[in-house]
Amino acid sequence: MNRKQENSKELFLIMDGVLLGLCFWLCYFLRSTGLVRLDSLFEIPPFQESYWMLALIVAVTPLLLDMQGFYQNPLTETVERRFIEIIKAGFWLFLILGAVFIFGRQQVPSRSVLILFLVTAPVVLIIRDRTLRSVLMTSYRSGKIGDRTVIVGLSRDIGSFMQGLGTAERMELQITQHFDLEKTPSSEIRKQIRQHAAGRVIFVSWGHPENKDLPSECEHEGIDVWVVMNSMSGLSAAPSLSSLGKSRVLIFRKTRSEFWYRFSKRLIDFLGAIAGLIILSPLCLLIALAIKLTSPGPVIFRQVRSGRRGRRFGILKFRTMIPNAPALHAELAHRNEMEGPVFKISKDPRVTPIGAFLRRTSLDEIPQLINVLRGEMSLVGPRPLPDYETERIEKSTHRRRLSVKPGMTCLWQIRGRSTIRNFDDWVKLDIEYIDNASFLLDLWILIRTVPTVFFMRGSH
Repeated sequence: MNRKQENSKELFLIMDGVLLGLCFWLCYFLRSTGLVRLDSLFEIPPFQESYWMLALIVAVTPLLLDMQGFYQNPLTETVERRFIEIIKAGFWLFLILGAVFIFGRQQVPSRSVLILFLVTAPVVLIIRDRTLRSVLMTSYRSGKIGDRTVIVGLSRDIGSFMQGLGTAERMELQITQHFDLEKTPSSEIRKQIRQHAAGRVIFVSWGHPENKDLPSECEHEGIDVWVVMNSMSGLSAAPSLSSLGKSRVLIFRKTRSEFWYRFSKRLIDFLGAIAGLIILSPLCLLIALAIKLTSPGPVIFRQVRSGRRGRRFGILKFRTMIPNAPALHAELAHRNEMEGPVFKISKDPRVTPIGAFLRRTSLDEIPQLINVLRGEMSLVGPRPLPDYETERIEKSTHRRRLSVKPGMTCLWQIRGRSTIRNFDDWVKLDIEYIDNASFLLDLWILIRTVPTVFFMRGSH
């Protein structure tokens, strides 16, 4: 799809530049060591004299490939078509190298290295392209990447829309359900969208009165709203245009989706989680030993919580309560100090002595680095709520906190934590983060979290 291709293209431009640079160096290595010989020369000049060619290959070749459409349609393009695109890009690269050789008065240290590169580079690119296609196909089929899609409209419009989709587009969309507006009321559709953990809803009969407030409610929850027509009534987010088969759709999105932000955020999450687990492993062993010696039961507590789009996952924490704590939850409901669907009390009788210390210092949350490593959570993001509390959230604006991946720390963590008694105020901080999400904001929150945790501000 166009948006996803544009988001990922920059990464593949860099990746292919590096890959082609390595391929050029490998060709020089094979030729200089005599493993491959295409001419009568036994020795060739040192690699330093080929730096200008290396720089051009790394910087220019991916752009030439892009001009030929090499990065479009990664799931549907044939090998033959890809090979033609590579040959065309190679022709232009050869002309550019020739122009630099003639007008820039640069020397070609070894023609055999260049010839060997022009022969092996297409093979390397084809292998990379087919490997990527295989990985994408497997990932889409297994649901590891992409968002689930729900289609809403009249039966005839849904049928027409579906007929215009290709196999690859159906796979990318991951359509889980479609609803006929004449057969299913909007209230039931709303419940089903949440149940299917949809990341996008496509409205194919936009002008139908049965849509009511459903599109704007989906938008408020942070779900991508795709509209198969040009009307924007009732929606405030800036639209972007994309295409699905023969149809044109407008996308209304309030959740930031820039490729480089998501890529850098995931990279920092991955590296940060690994570093944290390694550095804190001795401390984790001491905590585990303390829990085991002071109270019966497991060391790790696992609880089902709601992640991005409401998808359930098992959050990991060091156990801070007695083993039968969940069974006593109903008996303590009357002592809830929070206004809203969440449950919090300052002096929970279920908490063990060592658990109270772990909670005040936030050390009980260290195992969540494993959740971050798995991709279920991020270092920075709205705190995930237990699944039973998420089900009680009815306001669309409140459910918008589910539009991004949950995190270990957030604005709520550094601006009051348990001292915030109203869930509306909690959500306002989450929405503030979602609307202003950036690499610098994530870094600032991580830095501010350190003194907040160290001085136990707002913790119970």
